Amino acid sequence: MTDPIRSLDDLAPGQGWDIGTLSLPLEEVVAFASRYDPQFFHLDPEAARDSLFGELVVSGLHTLSAVFGHVMRSGLISGISVGGNQIDSRWPAPLRPDEEIAIRVEVDEVRPSRSGRPLGIAKLRYTARRVADGVVVLDAVGTHFLRR
Repeated sequence: MTDPIRSLDDLAPGQGWDIGTLSLPLEEVVAFASRYDPQFFHLDPEAARDSLFGELVVSGLHTLSAVFGHVMRSGLISGISVGGNQIDSRWPAPLRPDEEIAIRVEVDEVRPSRSGRPLGIAKLRYTARRVADGVVVLDAVGTHFLRR
């Protein structure tokens, strides 16, 4: 378990934390895609053979949501998070159902509020790598409003 960050002031660019691992089972992958990203290569293993991927893959939106949820459940910033307004995401390689991914969070930028409010902005990079081969399947930078 990662110790929680108590204040935006405890963050500095370059800091990083390994948050653990997760995998997304096929049933969950299909359920998420059915509701939020109904593309054939997320839904049907047979049809997915004719896709760019050649097999069924996890929705990038599902990967992003699962990683963000895992980070928040870790407690790292959940005690000081008051929202956010942007996530820039890349999915450089596909993730297949049941593949284990390792999650890392790194601080890219920290800025105190210019309004004098007791909060600030942190840009946090979320990286997910397949455990089996180290390939990055998610590289996202989230802009967070955090308490000081």
